[in-house]
Amino acid sequence: MREHARTVEVFGGRVALRGAGREAPLALAVAEALLRRMHAALTRFDPRSELCLLNADPRATVPASALVRRLAAAVPYAGALSGGLVDATVEPALVPQRTAPDGEPRPATPDPQRRWEHVSIDAEAVSRPPGVALDSGGLGKGLAADLVADRLRALPSYAIECLGDVRAGGAARALRIASPWDDGVLAELTLTDGAAATSGVTRRGWHLIDPGTGRPARTGIVQATALAPTALEAEVRAKAALLAGPAGARDHLPHGGLLVLADGEVVSL
Repeated sequence: MREHARTVEVFGGRVALRGAGREAPLALAVAEALLRRMHAALTRFDPRSELCLLNADPRATVPASALVRRLAAAVPYAGALSGGLVDATVEPALVPQRTAPDGEPRPATPDPQRRWEHVSIDAEAVSRPPGVALDSGGLGKGLAADLVADRLRALPSYAIECLGDVRAGGAARALRIASPWDDGVLAELTLTDGAAATSGVTRRGWHLIDPGTGRPARTGIVQATALAPTALEAEVRAKAALLAGPAGARDHLPHGGLLVLADGEVVSL
């Protein structure tokens, strides 16, 4: 069955949408509109976005849209699932691409303040301690892929590729895992109904933060891919595996995945 495709420029990159069936063109258009609304609401690079306004608001409880409440609900979910390693109250660091964090590799540790535990939502608002900012980065990508999947679920098959997060349903698809070092392909997995996410520290100048130190993490893993039922879960598990380091990564990949160690070794789980 022929698949229709659409590409959307959001979240600082390109999101690819695919869907099969007669209803696919309309469904993909609806999905694109949703992605653009999410980008406008959740970007942290526009001070006028709803998320930036929330983060700047001095009140402990702030009225928020459904999209922002969904992101806020993902913050304590990610913290609990990862044992505090994926902490969306800690901003990512942008550093020169050729600069690696100093020191010997070591597993990341949670922030003892555990600010993510104090983020909550109700039917109309987000609550968090004043001054605690929420980061939409990775969680926003996973959430976007899952919300779009909800819009495409009635199609015979669909796929969403959202800046390293993939959510698919209805048909088996080849998932190619790119090398963190170059444009090569390390491995190819099969994804049918579920999700995968890849997190790394060598591309685009972004480094994951060790919540316990507030500095870029250097754990001995440079890239982690996680499989999971949802893209949000996969996103959290991939980051947690990378931050946990080689000894602890397996505990964060119960559905399987792939690790690339700093010495170049590839470990399939």
